[in-house]
Amino acid sequence: MKQGGNDAAAPRCPPHPGFIRGLCFLCGVKEENTEGGAPELAIGDENEMMKQGGGEGAAAAARCPPHPGFVSGFCSLCGAKEEDAGGSASRHAVGNVHGDPAPPASATTTTVPRASDLATLLRERKLTLILDLDHTLLNSTGLDDFSPSEERNGFTSSTRDDPGMGLFRLDTYGVPVLTKLRPFARGFLEQASAMFEMHVYTLASRAYAMAAVRLLDPDGVFFGARIVSSAESTRRDMKSLDVVPGAEAAAAVILDDSDSAWPGHQENLILMDRYHYFASTCRDFGYDISSMAALNRDEREHDGSLAVVLGVLKRVHRGFFDSVLDGDFPDVREVIREVRRQVLLGCTVAFSRVNYMEDFAEDTPMWTLAERLGAVCEVDVDETVTHVVVEDPGTEKAQWARDNNKFLVNSEWIKAASFRWCRQDELDFPVTRRG
Repeated sequence: MKQGGNDAAAPRCPPHPGFIRGLCFLCGVKEENTEGGAPELAIGDENEMMKQGGGEGAAAAARCPPHPGFVSGFCSLCGAKEEDAGGSASRHAVGNVHGDPAPPASATTTTVPRASDLATLLRERKLTLILDLDHTLLNSTGLDDFSPSEERNGFTSSTRDDPGMGLFRLDTYGVPVLTKLRPFARGFLEQASAMFEMHVYTLASRAYAMAAVRLLDPDGVFFGARIVSSAESTRRDMKSLDVVPGAEAAAAVILDDSDSAWPGHQENLILMDRYHYFASTCRDFGYDISSMAALNRDEREHDGSLAVVLGVLKRVHRGFFDSVLDGDFPDVREVIREVRRQVLLGCTVAFSRVNYMEDFAEDTPMWTLAERLGAVCEVDVDETVTHVVVEDPGTEKAQWARDNNKFLVNSEWIKAASFRWCRQDELDFPVTRRG
């Protein structure tokens, strides 16, 4: 179906169910040519879609066929239950595992996922939340890619599902993987859904995305059909809000483990501490560390990364809606910026031979990060300095910090503060002589 000013499409559609970017999401006709034929609530929210799948499911099915596809048993367009649809839908197109090119999909299998318009979200005191999958909500590995330590802990090619551990075996297009849900993933989604309309955005294939989302959201209540995969993304290596239906930069929060994936939306991004449960992904990112599976441990639910970021999202949500003045809403990017600035507010940091760029310290990523966290950064030390960040305890600045009873920490102190969104105990980041 071509979108645009095809006026002939209008007679076949009214009443138009709603519009996305000025186009009817069912027939594609321009809103300006419809003479007001759409309901005021342009695109229904998740609760409305679920209601349609209940007692009105049969009626909804009669209005919609052919149904474009189903997610967790509900039509992605009208919300009718699959059991009421009489087999009138084609299944969603699926691709290969993890970023492999997806098979060609017809127009009927790549419909834009439903999303609420901004006005509706704000009336419900909700914002948009875009969530990455891999290393943010879960971690997957090939069944033939376990380390010797992981194999000693019982991980083999025959490992089966263990829901108690959050382990699930996926087989999309004949490529089996073992997927580990991040601790607190489902609890996080449940609580976040009260504040946000949530979307998944992954650069993996649609087959993998759909299978992974079914693990996280088996009843389809958190995401519905709001899933963007490599099949819908305009770039293989970058993400953009432009392909997220209904997302407006002023009211969208992004949760991802990769800042480079969002070059145009850094101010919307909350960077996640990467979840590396399996050794294969540690190797893929060049980390010379043992995986959690090899160490036979995991993040804790009550104070792990997802629990921490849930607290941040609550602060952002509260800050956004508490700042409404005479019906005018703030920009969520300003709210995120202010919440971040509270992390190291009151700290004055001097750097010594960090990345061996002391002559250009202001241009280093660590300096920039510290400033974004609210710290004042200095090249030279004086009585105002509270922290000296060094890698070598033998430098003059390190000695000055000891002589003047200042905090002496390594650069991981700043990184940890950025992921934990609060000032960390300096004693946990000692400066020790290398070698």
